[in-house]
Amino acid sequence: MPDTAQDEAAIQRVINIYSQFASRGDWDRVLPLFLDEAVWEIPHLGMKLEGKQAIADTLTMFKGTMDYVLQLNSPALIEVDGDAARATSGIRESGKSAGKDEAFDYFGIYADTFTRTADGWKFRIRVFEGIGSQTSALLTGTPH
Repeated sequence: MPDTAQDEAAIQRVINIYSQFASRGDWDRVLPLFLDEAVWEIPHLGMKLEGKQAIADTLTMFKGTMDYVLQLNSPALIEVDGDAARATSGIRESGKSAGKDEAFDYFGIYADTFTRTADGWKFRIRVFEGIGSQTSALLTGTPH
């Protein structure tokens, strides 16, 4: 009999690992979270990325527009159905635009579909629904 609580914890961990290591640009930790044939969609930008290489290229491009970023995810609402699962979680990305004294915040909801594999739960589909963004000028000062 499957242990739903254990599956939910494992799926939440995948989401957490993504957020922590995507913030750092550590693609060696992020990309194994996806199936080879995974799809990542960002409808408000008209983007549908198919396969790990397309996802890697786009993540690298996005990260290149930032001096730094921290992605904060909320606990996900997860539904497990055998070897498939769905999760939704809120997200806030805050950081500094590359080469500018400008801060940004992006807000949205991830709707994820997961598949259980021999190596654990993997993203099959990731859809980011942007719900808002803002930018603001940064004051110069002593770095932290």
